[in-house]
Amino acid sequence: MTSIFEKYDTDDYAVWPDGTSATLGEVRRGDYAFMSDDYEIVRQDDLSRLHELGIETG
Repeated sequence: MTSIFEKYDTDDYAVWPDGTSATLGEVRRGDYAFMSDDYEIVRQDDLSRLHELGIETG
């Protein structure tokens, strides 16, 4: 079975309903293990969606 993580880059973003965001690389490392798995994945090149969410990119 293919992991959902394999479909996304480590620089794509996880965004939780409370507004918390992290890169998938950080999530994969376990840095956000205390958070739920109820997050939206936003690709790093979806600049309009990232802007809507208030996420500053590099």
